Amino acid sequence: MINHQKKRRVVVTGLGIASSIGTSLTVFKQNLFNGVCGIGPVTLFDTSGYTGSPGAQIPDAALQAAFSPRELTRCSRCDLLGLLAAKELLVDSEEVFRDCPREKIGVIMGGGAGGMLTWERHRRPLWLGKKSRPAALLSAACGTLADRFANTYGLGGLRTTIATACSSSATAIGYGFDLIRSGSQEMVLAAGSEAFSELTFSGFNSLRVVDPEYCKPFDKNRQGLSLGEGAAILILEEYERAVRHGKTLYAEVLGYAVNSDAYHMTAPHPEGAGMMKVMERALKNAEIAPEAVDYINAHGTATKANDQAETLAIKRLFGEHKARRLAVSSTKSMVGHCLGAAGIVEGLATVLALAGQKAPPTIHYQTPDPACDLDYVPNQARSLNMQIALSNSFAFGGNNTSVVFRRVEKS
Repeated sequence: MINHQKKRRVVVTGLGIASSIGTSLTVFKQNLFNGVCGIGPVTLFDTSGYTGSPGAQIPDAALQAAFSPRELTRCSRCDLLGLLAAKELLVDSEEVFRDCPREKIGVIMGGGAGGMLTWERHRRPLWLGKKSRPAALLSAACGTLADRFANTYGLGGLRTTIATACSSSATAIGYGFDLIRSGSQEMVLAAGSEAFSELTFSGFNSLRVVDPEYCKPFDKNRQGLSLGEGAAILILEEYERAVRHGKTLYAEVLGYAVNSDAYHMTAPHPEGAGMMKVMERALKNAEIAPEAVDYINAHGTATKANDQAETLAIKRLFGEHKARRLAVSSTKSMVGHCLGAAGIVEGLATVLALAGQKAPPTIHYQTPDPACDLDYVPNQARSLNMQIALSNSFAFGGNNTSVVFRRVEKS
């Protein structure tokens, strides 16, 4: 990360979301704090052969209502979900981007499988000896959504896509933070999008880490994760500029950190060494003491190894006494594991928690696990006086990212 002499404050001034529990900010927020489960049957392809067949799918009706038949045909599902998240946020782009040179507005995407479903639908007819449309592959790559954002809204600033598996879009927030703080960009759309594909389902099922019903993070009887799809956007800009133009200040980004477990391609370090270190470095980058943290939006996948390692990491960093006083919840229990979009969806949930002074619940929690013995805000949201929150994203390959947010205080 970049060290700057002049530290410009970075705030979140816009939010956009498309998830299984809401494709508008109002509905998502309501369902997030009401503990609504978005995990259910997947209809995009046949999942009957998979033990872990449920998932957190966005209804097709939401896409059909938002896009023309031409758009539905020419864009990958991944791109459509990202554009859906942008629609409410960017209804009037002139209002959102007012008085900001378009060449100073960057787009930082966190990507995962991208348009893999598009690849699959292109290849299947060919396997059967039929014709397919090669033009459909134009939106199949991981980075095309960043291109669509930039081209749709005329954004001429820095544009890139980060692909570090499930931490991708959390890292996009951090990179956007650096760009604003350094003065390189005046505004950044930090975003992420992930759509279901058969490859994703088969891959995670082959690892035997998918729950056959719905995920139960930190519960003793958890059987694995629930896959999810979704997209989210955070608009980042410099604090003084945002205040000057009367923007809504949802939260402040104080800092972040990225590191690697350097341990295993799929399993976390059993003692949470990399997880602990990335949270520690993020707090140091933000110049915040561990005891100041009030809430953690956990990675919380509901796999045996991840939940235990994350719990150990929190206790090692904060100490037993402080760790037990922290509110820690997994919003994956509602929206599933959105993979490349997980970091940005959960970052947005963390911002809403700070703005609303309420910790989202971990739903489906029934049986305490002696190895996971923190306060996971079970089943019901909780009003909470919180100033500082962490959002954790820990990916395959040991790619870890932790982002520090603060409730906005004007000065």
